[in-house]
Amino acid sequence: FNLFDNRGDGKIQLSHVGECLRALGQNPTESDVKKCTHQLKPDERISFEVFLPIYQAISKARSGDTADDFIEGLRHFDKDASGFISSA
Repeated sequence: FNLFDNRGDGKIQLSHVGECLRALGQNPTESDVKKCTHQLKPDERISFEVFLPIYQAISKARSGDTADDFIEGLRHFDKDASGFISSA
């Protein structure tokens, strides 16, 4: 979080929240970030205390992905429903 605090005031730009989350190992879409920050002003700088619940919400939302979700995604590439996907 502190790496994104370019003023040294303990806050980051709201526009950097997605990038900060990704730097912390999360992979939210811009839509995910906007859902968690829609009540904040676009030009606002937020403290860690405001950032933490956003991080927790993104982390919790992504932890719901299961192996079944992954397999379902791979089925898209199994064109002939053989249980195999082509490497080419």
